[in-house]
Amino acid sequence: MNTVPIYEAKNKLPFFIHQAETVGPVFISRRSKTVGVLISIDEYNRFIANKPKETILDRAAEFRRKTAGLFTDKQIDEIFDVRDNTPDSYESHVFDGVFDD
Repeated sequence: MNTVPIYEAKNKLPFFIHQAETVGPVFISRRSKTVGVLISIDEYNRFIANKPKETILDRAAEFRRKTAGLFTDKQIDEIFDVRDNTPDSYESHVFDGVFDD
């Protein structure tokens, strides 16, 4: 693992960028504590490609957390259109309990 103090990374940035591209990540420290990492664009793209995609359920749950108490479950369902309102259909019950706290 290649760790360099932040002042050295600042003074020799082109060198450490080249090192991140050719050798691997360069960890940056401040007062002996790692505070950052310099990685190549290829490594960054691999990281982003492997990141799980956000689903409509994730977005609805996040919206519910951020707006706690402002909307009813029914209003949130209508905003995100996540339920089929047909009575007794499988879809009308598939999300029951998903957004319960």
